[in-house]
Amino acid sequence: MRHSRLVTTPANALIGTTFISTMLLATMLLAPSAMAGVPTTDLQPERLSRGADVAVPHIVDGFLVDGTRRIDLPGDVARLLGQSGSAWIVGTYGVGSSSDERVVRVEADGTLRTILTQVDPWAVDLSEDGKRLIAVPDPGKKRAAVRVWSARNGRRLAQRAFTGFPEVLTMRGQKALIRTRKEVLWWKVGKDVTLRLSTKEVFGADIEHDLLWFYTKAPYRGGCTKLVRLSDPTTKVWRSCRDRIAEVSPDGTQMATIDLLSDGIGPGVVTLREIDGTTLARWKSGWFGEIGWETPSTVLLGVNGKKVYATVRCTLDVCENATDPLPTRHPRQAG
Repeated sequence: MRHSRLVTTPANALIGTTFISTMLLATMLLAPSAMAGVPTTDLQPERLSRGADVAVPHIVDGFLVDGTRRIDLPGDVARLLGQSGSAWIVGTYGVGSSSDERVVRVEADGTLRTILTQVDPWAVDLSEDGKRLIAVPDPGKKRAAVRVWSARNGRRLAQRAFTGFPEVLTMRGQKALIRTRKEVLWWKVGKDVTLRLSTKEVFGADIEHDLLWFYTKAPYRGGCTKLVRLSDPTTKVWRSCRDRIAEVSPDGTQMATIDLLSDGIGPGVVTLREIDGTTLARWKSGWFGEIGWETPSTVLLGVNGKKVYATVRCTLDVCENATDPLPTRHPRQAG
C-alpha cells in the first residue's frame, strides 16, 4: 500500500555464502551507483543537535499533534491514516477492547467525528486522494470482502468479495489495486468490474506517480526487487537484488530502501535514493522504526540508537533531532 508520509507514534535466515555473493555481484552490475560514492552516516540521537519539532501532524501519547495544538483522541492507541481535504483521518482503539475500534475524522478546527466503528483501524487505509477508506474487514480468509467507505461521513460506497486471501495495495479515485495469492487486480469500484494487472508478487504501488514494485521471485530463493511503471509494467525504473522499497516520497521522485531480507523489529540501514536507484544518502543505527517524509526533500526517521530513541530529521546535508530523545527500548519491548 502506498502509505501515509507522516510520522506516527514510535513503533517501537540464514542464507549461503554463494547466494550472498551472487546477490551482491548482481547489485553492483545492475546499479553501480548504489554501491559507491556515498558514505554511511551513523545516527545516534544523543550526538545530534535538537532542531525544530516535527512540522507535520503526528500522534504522540494518544494526541494528534499539529503545530502547537494537541487534540485528545478517543481510545488508547492511535494510527494516523492521512489527510482528507482539510481534515485528518485517525484510527483508534482501546487496549483490550475491540468494541472501542473506530476511525475518526479530525476537522481543521479540532472537531472530532466518528465515521467508522468496529473495524480494525490497522486494517483500514485511506485512498491516495484522501476521499475514501478501504479495508478487508475480515482479513485472513480465503474468500473475503473488500469494502469502501466515504472518508467524509463513513457511508459505505462499495463492496466486493475476492478469492485468494485478498489484501489492499492502494486506491485512488474509483480504482483500487487488490492483491490475492495468485494475482493483482484492478477493481473499478464504480462499475464493480475487475481486470488482471499482474501475477507477480507485488508488495507496493503508487497510482499517482505511476509506480509498481514487486519481487521477481521469493527473496530467500534469489528473488530481486523490481520497480516498474504501473501503466506499463514492462517499463523498468529500477531493479535491486540487495534492497527493497520501504517508502516513496510524496512527489514520487525519491524512495527509501532497506535490506531485501530485513525482518523483525526494523532495518539497521536506510538508503535514500532517486527513483531510478541513484544513491543520495545512507544512514545506519541500532534499528529504524518509522520511515517517512516531512517534505519531499526532508526525511523523518524513527531512530533507535544505542542509548536513546528520537524522530530524526535528515536532509542530504545534515540530520537533527525533531523530538526530545527518550531511552531506547530493548527490541523485546518494542511493538
